[in-house]
Amino acid sequence: MTSSRSDDLGILARFGWLSGMPAAFRETVLDRCLLRRYRRDEVVYRAGDPPGGLYGLIRGGVGVELYSDDREPYIGTFARPGFWIGEGSVLTRGPRFIGIRATRDSLLAYLPLARWDQIVRSDPEAWRWLAHLSLRNSLLAVAVADALMVPGAVPRMAAILLVLSGPGAPGGPAAEAPIEMSQDDLARMANLSRSSAGRILQMFESDGLIAIGYRRIRVLAPEGLRRRRAGASAPAGRTQRDAPRTGEP
Repeated sequence: MTSSRSDDLGILARFGWLSGMPAAFRETVLDRCLLRRYRRDEVVYRAGDPPGGLYGLIRGGVGVELYSDDREPYIGTFARPGFWIGEGSVLTRGPRFIGIRATRDSLLAYLPLARWDQIVRSDPEAWRWLAHLSLRNSLLAVAVADALMVPGAVPRMAAILLVLSGPGAPGGPAAEAPIEMSQDDLARMANLSRSSAGRILQMFESDGLIAIGYRRIRVLAPEGLRRRRAGASAPAGRTQRDAPRTGEP
């Protein structure tokens, strides 16, 4: 059974940024959105692309791609339904600062820049509500940066999984979707080698903290991950051979 436009947009009304905004503004934004579908690994936009509007994730998952002079683009965080992005370009009218890529087949709402301008001409207070989105995404960036500063490979991986899956994660509740990232992307995000990240994830899975699938991870025991972030040891009985090898920062 296919969903209707109102059903699809209703997800954005219930989860994420718009769910906390005034009803009149929320309805105005959703009424003006276009629906766009993306295949897995398809680019929504890249850093440096011309100015554009806002995107809201309805179904699927997207990765926020970061760029640096000495690295290939890499996923800096994963977003679930309810996540909105693109406010930087709306505010500055400059090129995109980051990139967005679908991590699986996804449905997004798109509010073009011209339609946003129509909204603010009739309701200047809309800029205030956009500031809420900017703050929300800034706090997410701070949370990711904080996780990346955690010393030790195991605590850092636990911290990153908590950011990507917890109540403060971008989008809706953690139960809505697993973390749709490959282990390669997660390793790059955590600044670990692929083999070290894989050993840590396998350890977490054997301890019942996560479940690993193809290009996805579901957090099962956030309290256990919080203990690992704090530096708690693996359960008694684990041998040294089972633990991740040292040598990673």
